[in-house]
Amino acid sequence: MSKHSVYVVFGVAIEPPEDYRVLDSALAAQRPAAELPESDRAHVIQFMVGDSDHVILGTSSKTLEPCELLPASDLVAHPDDRRALRRMVEKLGLTVLAGPDWLLVHDLD
Repeated sequence: MSKHSVYVVFGVAIEPPEDYRVLDSALAAQRPAAELPESDRAHVIQFMVGDSDHVILGTSSKTLEPCELLPASDLVAHPDDRRALRRMVEKLGLTVLAGPDWLLVHDLD
């Protein structure tokens, strides 16, 4: 039986890269937040939706529990999140399909 997951991610949906190793290496090469100035502490992480049907690079996320209500006004992104996403996308020459914005994800585990 499949389990449903619902979460919100502040990020960008990207065209799946031809070589995930380049993306994985760039994500792994991010310096630990404690070593960075406060304005550069947003880390980019990868979210796969479905069987890699959608690829999202995000900086913040929240899992929604069954029957949980989350007002959209509670979702606030920091300017550093936008900067971190823009830097990663530009560095790797990725194609952005949506965002940066809060993306609502409904996935089957």
